[in-house]
Amino acid sequence: MTLTTSESRFHSLDAVRAGALLAGIVLHATMSYLPGFGALNWPIADASTSTALGLTFFVIHIFRMALFFVIAGFFARLLHQRLGAAGFVKNRLRRIALPLLAAMLLIMPLTIAPIIWAAMQVGAAKGGPPAATLPPTLGPPVPLGHLWFLYLLLMLYALLLPARALLARLDTTGTARASVARAVSRLVQLRVAPLVLAAPVVAALLSAKWWIVWQGIPTPSVGLLPNFPALLVFGLAFSLGWLVHREQSILQSLARDWALHLSAALLATVAAIVLAGDTLHFGMQSLGAAELRGYAVAYSLALWCWCFAIIGVAVRFLDRPAPRWRYLADASYWMYLVHLPIVWLLQAWMLRWPVHWSVKFTLSLGVTTVLLLASYRWLVRGTFVGVFLNGRRQAPMAPAALLHTVPR
Repeated sequence: MTLTTSESRFHSLDAVRAGALLAGIVLHATMSYLPGFGALNWPIADASTSTALGLTFFVIHIFRMALFFVIAGFFARLLHQRLGAAGFVKNRLRRIALPLLAAMLLIMPLTIAPIIWAAMQVGAAKGGPPAATLPPTLGPPVPLGHLWFLYLLLMLYALLLPARALLARLDTTGTARASVARAVSRLVQLRVAPLVLAAPVVAALLSAKWWIVWQGIPTPSVGLLPNFPALLVFGLAFSLGWLVHREQSILQSLARDWALHLSAALLATVAAIVLAGDTLHFGMQSLGAAELRGYAVAYSLALWCWCFAIIGVAVRFLDRPAPRWRYLADASYWMYLVHLPIVWLLQAWMLRWPVHWSVKFTLSLGVTTVLLLASYRWLVRGTFVGVFLNGRRQAPMAPAALLHTVPR
């Protein structure tokens, strides 16, 4: 999934994309230890739980996938500009559609075994959370699991290309499209872009009567059609990334205001936690109308402010060649695709251990990370699997190289 231009490489955005995918591994590693998860009849729910991990899960979930789709939109336009529409389609089928199909056939079945093993240990019914904790299923209830983001990417590509072709036909000089990109840049410069982007998200969340506030943006992990709030948020994020590539001065504005956006993200996150209550609720909870509206506003603002802050920090501090981030950017796709069976197997293995959650969490995350990095180094990088995922064969990198960065 890594892309380059003939002139330069966007090192900072490589780092952001890698961080967004790797944060998903941390997020899934917390799930077994979340307070209240056992009440959902989730078999891999440990008796030792942590409010700190619950809040970690909540905060990561606010921005992680929106951030990924901003970066995906940015690199999508870069690739479209470089390869043209036909080349873009061919590339995305090879780099996204085929890995999705392979992962659905080879990886998704492996996630079932840890669930069954955990259910046998605790005497619980097999299966995941009850349907009441999930968004309404639209279309056939196909389980996409943690691979849903690839499916949604393909859907966004399918929506994008005809729309882009129509706009190009109507706007032959590109003047109108350039004006839209400049308007977005102006909103970012005026520091009101998070407010503008949050408005439709608030409306979408409040219109979903089934919305579970602590779950944030409802994950479209089941069904061939995504729920509307998810489609809106991730579609907006993807479109924003596309426009940022067209008007790259936006990146410098974000780098300038990273501290402002980070402060706003932290304040909005705290406000959301206070309004929703600091106890995790993974089912429907009754909030007053004012509290629900306030929460939706705070959560939506936090989402965009976190995205802007993280991209700004990366552009400000990571915009140079760095072997570690380059390596992780290359590895992150593989690591995210295959991590879930490993994480769940380790959590199921430790389920009945009479030790503190901190030991189990550290062990499961640490062992998973080592296995993923080792498998990438020896089984993927430099092999046909690496070509399948990243489009080229990578030379093995010496471990010592990862300890140093290239100076400016």
